Amino acid sequence: MSLPTEGMQDLSIGGKGTAKRDALRANELKVQAMWEECRAFESNHNDNDGEEKNKFMVTFPYPYSNGHLHIGHAFSLTKAVFRAQFERHLGKNVLFPFAFHCTGMPIQAAANKLKAEISEFGIPPQFPEEDPEVRKQMEEQLVAQALAKAAKNIDKKAKGGKTKLVSKTGTGIVRQWNILLKMVPVEDIPAFVDPFHWLMHFPPIGVDHLKRFGAGIDWRRAFITTAVNPYYDAFIRWQFNTLRRKGKVLFGKRNNVYSILDGQVCADHDRSEGEGDGPQEYVLIKLEVLPPTEYFNQPRHAKMSNLLATLKQKQQKLYFVPATLRPETMYGQTNCFVLPTGEYGAYYVDAT
Repeated sequence: MSLPTEGMQDLSIGGKGTAKRDALRANELKVQAMWEECRAFESNHNDNDGEEKNKFMVTFPYPYSNGHLHIGHAFSLTKAVFRAQFERHLGKNVLFPFAFHCTGMPIQAAANKLKAEISEFGIPPQFPEEDPEVRKQMEEQLVAQALAKAAKNIDKKAKGGKTKLVSKTGTGIVRQWNILLKMVPVEDIPAFVDPFHWLMHFPPIGVDHLKRFGAGIDWRRAFITTAVNPYYDAFIRWQFNTLRRKGKVLFGKRNNVYSILDGQVCADHDRSEGEGDGPQEYVLIKLEVLPPTEYFNQPRHAKMSNLLATLKQKQQKLYFVPATLRPETMYGQTNCFVLPTGEYGAYYVDAT
């Protein structure tokens, strides 16, 4: 009988009043070691001495690999595990591959946040909220901000108006260092400023946890996403190039939320906050600025006078362009108030 794998040995067996649990756990370790030894879940083209069986394949959505798998993953995974085992008992050749999702901005955003925390607060960081009075003030401020946002967005159907921070805890002092502190040794945390370190660290732990869970996966057929994996990268390139050749994927433009910090579009699940927020559509109203006449000979600001004079030579007009969410209220408008201390720009627009 082979011994449990190294990753399986760190769950202690023993203690008062746990005999039944310990017996179950000991049997579990023995059986899992047997599975490892005989490669019970490896699926080949022809099993059972070359005899071809009926085939069955089951998959599971890639869990995102910015931390440990949690009970929600386990709950959802049971459906795939039970079905795969059921089909095996029917004598079928069952293939159960697995993967870890590492694409997108959440890992990069977390690495950036950790880097900023270390830069501002040191290693280990000395956060201001470690002072109870400061923490109280920060929490009150965050709750007030979240409630104000909830009240502002109360009519949004999808989100119900409340932010995640309010609906879950009521507070929101979240530090990336402290999140990682619950999952990795403190001396290893600085390495996570490199987003690629996340890809190397968490997927192997996920594999070990799923083996303990008895998931029954063929681990020869496991991978991570992103261009770090050249095979997956080649598959995605082939997929999109094929779709483009067939006219299913086109280049175009649409309004998106854009991250100035990262220099790219920032989709809903790529954000550390602001999930559900999208581009806001405004209606622009053109209000022509008239030159002085004998009837309306109000003095103009020097910059405005210069603009009007320049445009007059080019036989062009000057417009103020205020934005509104309620264009129906603009009918009959007679005044447009301009903030004296505001910053404004003048632009040539090709209307064609």
